[in-house]
Amino acid sequence: MPNLPTKTLIKSEENAFQACIEQEGASKVDADVVRKLNVPQTYTQKCLYACMFEQSGTSDGQQFDKDTFLTNAGKMANVDQKAVQRMADRCDGVENDDRCELAADIVACLSGRKRS
Repeated sequence: MPNLPTKTLIKSEENAFQACIEQEGASKVDADVVRKLNVPQTYTQKCLYACMFEQSGTSDGQQFDKDTFLTNAGKMANVDQKAVQRMADRCDGVENDDRCELAADIVACLSGRKRS
């Protein structure tokens, strides 16, 4: 697997997404699941989310980063900041030694679902 460029080299979210697709060996179907913010069904989809969370700083591969999540969400227009704060509070402390399973845990948490 090629090394993913550092955050400073990635100019846009789309470039980051393309780099993550390559890094994780994701198919078009996998990419569409993540692009549409659907719940990941396969390990590759979970890893693609993991790569994106790591690129944004929302995850370090082991735990959810509440502060970075709030900072990133604060930059988006038309976002209910109170809802974002509730999501961040709910997901604070989510951790997993498997970066891909962590990403699935974060997606489930952010969407208000519990993973079984």
